[in-house]
Amino acid sequence: MELHGSCQKCQAPVFLNKTTDLHGNSVLTLNCWNGHYKWIHIEDIEEIEAIQPKTPPKENPVTYIGFFDLS
Repeated sequence: MELHGSCQKCQAPVFLNKTTDLHGNSVLTLNCWNGHYKWIHIEDIEEIEAIQPKTPPKENPVTYIGFFDLS
């Protein structure tokens, strides 16, 4: 980790970090030790296509909502 100034929000030291995530992607972050991120860059990340439902949802799947008294 290299020191790169101080955080604008809390004045804590800001570090440049390079790690590898669980999927093997290289992750570069510039953040302070209190968790304020200036930027995050993920290298070699695959683009994820938008997940489309196999069947379109019905217009209103709820047909009836009612309440009853148990006393």
